[in-house]
Formats: sequence, C-alpha cells, structure tokens
Amino acid sequence: MGSRQKDLAIGTVLGDILRRAAAEVEETLPAALADEPDAVHQHRVRVRRLRSVLAGFEDSLDTGQADRLRVAYAEWGSQLGVVRDIEVRASVAAETLEDAGITDPAIIRRLVDSERDAYPAAHARLVELAASPRAQERARTLERFVEAMYVVDHDRPAEPALAEVLRAQVKRVRTAARRLDESTERFHDLRKAARRARYVAEAVADAVPDFAPHTVQAIAEAGDDLHDALGGHRDLTLLAQHARQEGARAAHAGERSEDYEAIAVLAEDAAAELLADVGPAVRQLRAAASDLP
Repeated sequence: MGSRQKDLAIGTVLGDILRRAAAEVEETLPAALADEPDAVHQHRVRVRRLRSVLAGFEDSLDTGQADRLRVAYAEWGSQLGVVRDIEVRASVAAETLEDAGITDPAIIRRLVDSERDAYPAAHARLVELAASPRAQERARTLERFVEAMYVVDHDRPAEPALAEVLRAQVKRVRTAARRLDESTERFHDLRKAARRARYVAEAVADAVPDFAPHTVQAIAEAGDDLHDALGGHRDLTLLAQHARQEGARAAHAGERSEDYEAIAVLAEDAAAELLADVGPAVRQLRAAASDLP
C-alpha cells in the first residue's frame, strides 16, 4: 500500500466494496430479465459476488442484517440457477456430442433440444419472480443495508483487516480440499470455498488496488481456476448421469441406445481430467496467502 492507502480504515474500504457489489447486482438485472446474451449468467455472478463479500467480511458487519441479506439473495441466486443450469446443460451436451462426432437427431433431441425447449418457460417464470413483492423487498433491503451499513470497529486500519479476511478464505479452501472424498457434497464444498476466495480477492483488488496486488491477483486467479475446474467437473458428471438415464428411456422407446453410454464415458473422462487442476490451484492459494503482509 502507498501512504494514503495505509491510512484507510476498514469501514471506508468495506463501504466501497459493498456499494460496488450492490450496484453491479442492480445494473445487471435488466439485461438478465430481457434475456440478452449471457446476461442471466452475468447477473448471477454479481449476485454470488455480493453474497461472497457479505460472508467474507461477516466479522466486520452487522451479522443479523448481513445474514438476512445473504439468505434473500441465496433464494434469488437459486432461481437464477434454474435458468442458467438449463443453458449450461444444453451447451455441455452439444459440445460433448460434437466431440464424439454424434449427429443422431434422436440423441440431439433428448440431450440438447429438450433443454433448449424448456428454457423460455423457465425464463418467463424468472421474470415473474423478479416482479414479485418478495423481490421488491429484497432490493429495498439491499439498498437500506448499503445506506445504513454498520461496520464493527469502523476505524480499524484496513491493511491488517484485509489480510486477515484473505487468509481466512484461503484457509477455508484448504480445509475443504483436505476433506475431499470423491463425493458430490465435498466437491461442492470446495467449489463454494474457491468461489468465495476469488470474489473476495477481486473485491479487495477493485477497492484497494495498491494492497499486495500480485498476491491478491494470485488468490483470485487460483480461486477462479479451482471454481472453473470443479464447475466443469460437476457439469460433465451430471451429463454422464443424464445420458445414461436418457439411454434407458431411448431403449424402452425402441430407439438405438448404444451411443448414450459412449457419451457418458466421454463426459466422465473429461470430468476426471479437470480434477488434475485442483492440486496446483490449492498450492497456489497456499503460497499466495503466505505472501500477505
């Protein structure tokens, strides 16, 4: 940090972080509701960033208010996820079929077109939910929280507080990594921890760019690598399960079903390859955290 940044208080920095996060949620909502390209995804990312900074800095915030806000936006994030997951399932299936050289219209219909056909109704439901009194109250709650934000020990120097928060996020990732046991739940825990570490680091970098920039960037990048690898692993694993289910349905309907198993195996192999990125990313996080001031 430069001399000016060293004088910053955690309350000032955290106020900037939360105002940015809230503004991004508000600014990306109209495009998501209008269903512009990639807009649902981008809005969902901003909702996750908001929830991540609320959780990452929970020791410095009014816990009751912050928790209520996190719960409200967790609900909205889940509703966004219903729509976004349809997009992802269709995209992952289409890419895998292309990689396998499979052009059978019946398979494409079952694994890709059925998802795309379900999308308009899901998005229309999202628009309805966004206009509900519950959604309006959620937005007002966020606005009130940012305006009247209470920060514990507001005048505490920002530098040690930021380092403490970042170390805590890295520790959370490392703990989740040690608990991996090949179960879906443990992979999910690690993915969530990595996502929070990334978003907290990015928020710190945006608010205080002179604070340990290379170290903070390394944490954000490693968290991003972990999240991408584990997210891809999840998507491909789900595709394998779905392909086998649809293969059984195809066989029952008298359709050719052999290629469904080939798709499932291809997806599982690709998912397994992504796990090779987990160890290096966790080690990068550990190394970065050791360089924090």
